[in-house]
Amino acid sequence: MTLRQLEAFCAVALAGSVSAGAQRLARTQSAVSLALQELESALGARLFERAGRGLRQTDAARRLLPKAIEIVERAIELPTIAIDEAAPARRLAIGATRTIGPFLMPGLLADFARRHPNLTANVSVDLAIENTETLVARIHDLTLDLAFIEGEVLEPGLTVQAWLDDEVCLFARADHPAPRALAAGRWVLRERGSGTRETFLRAMQPLIGTPEIAIEVSDSLALKRLVAAGDWFGCLSRMAIADELRDGTLRDITPRSPALRRALTRSFWLVSHPQRYRSALADALLAHARAAAGNRAGRRARQAPS
Repeated sequence: MTLRQLEAFCAVALAGSVSAGAQRLARTQSAVSLALQELESALGARLFERAGRGLRQTDAARRLLPKAIEIVERAIELPTIAIDEAAPARRLAIGATRTIGPFLMPGLLADFARRHPNLTANVSVDLAIENTETLVARIHDLTLDLAFIEGEVLEPGLTVQAWLDDEVCLFARADHPAPRALAAGRWVLRERGSGTRETFLRAMQPLIGTPEIAIEVSDSLALKRLVAAGDWFGCLSRMAIADELRDGTLRDITPRSPALRRALTRSFWLVSHPQRYRSALADALLAHARAAAGNRAGRRARQAPS
């Protein structure tokens, strides 16, 4: 069993086909196919089965993949470690949902870089901003070190830690003619797979049943502008519309019901895969995110009326 064979296996397993895996590695398809055949021969087990135009992993492949990725990633780090044992990983792959990404990650990453200049020097951060469903799939595929997620994560086998609390806010344009007619209104919502959408639908079911959805959109800025321009209602994290509430462009129409407010309050989560090798850099970012959450909670407690 060689590193070259494991690289070919990981590339094909993550890409779903020999051709896509070969492109990832900048190798010929025949070279990748040969490496897979040699690896299967060494292991005495089939790793892939045909599934339409692609390949499906066997049980043996699914068991091998986490360890193979760890071996390949550690091998990539070896030249750096040989020069400096304290050298950090040079790439950090993280994901954030479409509320957390634009509104929390810029400050979090900038503060992390300021506090850890030696650790983050010459580091490339790959920040993927997607919805909850997509990021959970990428964590399962072992292509992300860490994901910051706003939706509920029920899949087994992942490490899920509560991070921050957030509130989903219902809103309309400032001069909406019937801002309290929630049951009769039409809604602009985030796309399927969005944690914000899931929280909204679950919380509103006892109040108005299934709302009538006028438009689904994956971009928070577009959603805000649609609501500001029309007679629709919308829902987003309160932090996502803070500026518009402050300048009067949008109006908070969330009912005062304590039960509804509780249902619209949710947690943000830190999600990782226990079988993905995590570098010192990824561990440091995770610790920094936890500390930032503690500081934020402390500020809120001090600001709360006594």
